[in-house]
Amino acid sequence: MSLAHVADAFRIRAGALPDDVDLCAEIWVRAVEARDGTVDAEAMAERVRSAFGNPIVRFAVVDAPRHGFALVESGRADPREALLHFLAVHPGGVGSGVGRALLADAVEHAARAAFRSLTLEVRTTNVRAIEMYTRAGFVPFGGQIPHPLGGDPMQSYRLALAGPAPGS
Repeated sequence: MSLAHVADAFRIRAGALPDDVDLCAEIWVRAVEARDGTVDAEAMAERVRSAFGNPIVRFAVVDAPRHGFALVESGRADPREALLHFLAVHPGGVGSGVGRALLADAVEHAARAAFRSLTLEVRTTNVRAIEMYTRAGFVPFGGQIPHPLGGDPMQSYRLALAGPAPGS
């Protein structure tokens, strides 16, 4: 099944600000705990909450029974790039295709908004996510960078999108 058709398999809706922000912070914390073990839950949740103050391209949510969300922002360093800042699936939904559906939705919305590429950063030890991103066509670029809250280093990935860049 192509990435474009994966999103159709789930009910993805536009996230509502500020109503869904705490739900998404909770999903992020539970997903990271399931992957890494004990985490500083409040610091993680606050990092998610603060991201909603950035310029949003797409905020997507999948509701029960397989909660998940994705947040795409305007690029910080390059206005022609969108940034997939967060993508998380509650541990109960891992492996169900929710992550792939949210990724497809993020790619679709970034392309529709005429960004030339979609970038992301992922911990180098998050093999499951890296496999999903590379299957979708993302390629690594640049060197590894430290995670803002410590832990494993992160690697940047980019997916080229079709269409003109904003303002061109």
